[in-house]
Amino acid sequence: MTKYRKPVLNRKIEERLITIIKEIVSKKDYKILEVGPNRDHVHILLELDRKEELPGVVRTLKAVTAKKILEETPHLRVGNVKHLWARRYGYEEIKQEAFDTVRKYIRNQKEIPHM
Repeated sequence: MTKYRKPVLNRKIEERLITIIKEIVSKKDYKILEVGPNRDHVHILLELDRKEELPGVVRTLKAVTAKKILEETPHLRVGNVKHLWARRYGYEEIKQEAFDTVRKYIRNQKEIPHM
C-alpha cells in the first residue's frame, strides 16, 4: 500500500513496478504466480517454501521497488515526504483450490470499486 494510500500508481509506474518485481523474483528462490497493482496498492500471489520467509520477501520487494521508482520518478512525492510504501502490509495463506479465484481477483481488481 502506498504511503497514506495516495493513488500514485499510474499506468507508467504500474508497468515499471511489475517489471521490477519480476526482476527481483527471478533472482530469488520463490515464485510469483500473479501480480496486480491498483492506484494505491499491489496484490502479489507468491509461492514460498516457508511462510517464515514472507517478511524478508516483502521488505525486499518494497525496498527495491521504492528505490528504483523514486530514482526514476524524482518528482513523485507521497504526502509531504519522499516515500512510496506504507510500513504495513497484509498477507494471507491461500489454499491450492483458491488459487484460481485469487488470480482472477488480482487480474480484475481495477474493475472492483475500492473505498
